[in-house]
Amino acid sequence: MLALVLAACLGARGDAYRVLHVRALTISVDRTHVPLGQALHLTVRAVVGERVQALPELILPDLTAFQVLADSERLDRQADATTYVAVLTITPNLPGPAVIGPAYIDAIDPRSRQPLRYRSNTVTVVALAAAPGEAGGILTRLKALALGGLALVGLATAALALGALALARRRRPAAAADHALEPFAPALPPGEALAAWVARLRHAPSRANAVGARAALWERLGAGERETAEDVAARTSDARWRRAVAAAERAAFVEPGGEAASALHLADALEVVCR
Repeated sequence: MLALVLAACLGARGDAYRVLHVRALTISVDRTHVPLGQALHLTVRAVVGERVQALPELILPDLTAFQVLADSERLDRQADATTYVAVLTITPNLPGPAVIGPAYIDAIDPRSRQPLRYRSNTVTVVALAAAPGEAGGILTRLKALALGGLALVGLATAALALGALALARRRRPAAAADHALEPFAPALPPGEALAAWVARLRHAPSRANAVGARAALWERLGAGERETAEDVAARTSDARWRRAVAAAERAAFVEPGGEAASALHLADALEVVCR
């Protein structure tokens, strides 16, 4: 069942959303306790009462506290409904509890004809600290994930910073207003944050990582999470940053089947601005 419906007025942008009968929006994991360094599977499921070709209105949960190793999506269409299912393979960055979710759908409510934000449930995953004998193996795997000559110390620092950021904020890269969202937290050092996302996108070119990189880029340019790509691009006259903004928007909302190529294109664009 739908966990929560927030009647957040979207103002002038409301007419940009579709009328959708949102019947269900849930997230779940295959296990809630996982040793650090091991993977678990996160499933996001949405059901709408229309036959649609894609569901770009769905905003996946913030996974800043996790490494996304792989993801897959599918759409099951019927005459009067569409079911969207995404399965993401993730591994926690740091030991301890981390809250995943909610996921969002911004749409026009069919009955009131008002824009609403539909919000899923949340789940808590507890990452168990590795035993001393396993620590070396985990560090070796982290080192293998470092790309383009990124030093192990730099990767670990980025992971710690990203994990701390996730605990300090639960922000979402959604475009619609939601009074339940918390205020922005201070940004990571610009080069470190974006360089870390370049490495993640190259290792796992997924929509989830693209959404996270988009949020980091928005913050780097001093933009609010509710600002559109056009708004953010207007903040700079540098063509390199404008290309990165366009690539981030495309990778975050690309239709199923184009996620990997768009995410790698975003990694290229971010690498240019990090130089």
